[in-house]
Amino acid sequence: MTLEGRRVVVTRAEEQAGSLARGLRERGATPLLVPSIRFEPAEDPAPLAQAAREISRAAWVVFTSATGVEYGWGAIREAWPDGLPAGVRVAAVGSGTAEALQSAGAPVDFVPREAIGDVLIAELPIEAGDRVVLLRSHIGREAIASGLARRGAEVHDVTAYRTITEADPDAVADALRQRPDAITFTSPSTARGFLASVPDIGALAGLALVAIGPVTAEALPPFGLRASAVADPHTVGGILATLDALYA
Repeated sequence: MTLEGRRVVVTRAEEQAGSLARGLRERGATPLLVPSIRFEPAEDPAPLAQAAREISRAAWVVFTSATGVEYGWGAIREAWPDGLPAGVRVAAVGSGTAEALQSAGAPVDFVPREAIGDVLIAELPIEAGDRVVLLRSHIGREAIASGLARRGAEVHDVTAYRTITEADPDAVADALRQRPDAITFTSPSTARGFLASVPDIGALAGLALVAIGPVTAEALPPFGLRASAVADPHTVGGILATLDALYA
């Protein structure tokens, strides 16, 4: 087993940690679960409900996370129980989001070659004037909306859910007492939620800090840290492969 005896901190939300934890166990590692974010419905559900009702006006609906699928596709399905209106296409920022859409019974018409917002902006096949409904967290990056607008899209930027960045300080302390070999971050929010609860950042010296992608890696320097490695591809599978390579 490639990670036999290793201890790896998993910072994903509790309901999303399963696939990474399972992959670690299959490799002989012990996952230390420290949920560092949680999700809640949008404070005002009206904009999402309205966007769902008016989805027939859109050329594209863009999902930027599996959680966005849970909240956003749920609203669309409620408004359109017989399926999306003709002509409306669905884009996912990456394979994980695409899998969530497929599991929910939603179509997936486009996935960029890399699970990065900038690549989605560049590759989404839009024409000037196309209405794009972007469903994201209230703290999601505004870069996707502004980037698509620069390409001429009419972007309807909708808060589908809220991301609460916080980790239980006791859970963080307990994980660090177990002397982990690595900490994995699957979004900027997981990094901020976990690191804000670490009383002594210096205690992380020597640990492998693995980010799922470059945007997540950018969340570490404000805490005086740098990612030891960035997964490629930017998926849970990529994180596991990166850990395999680090400890080969």
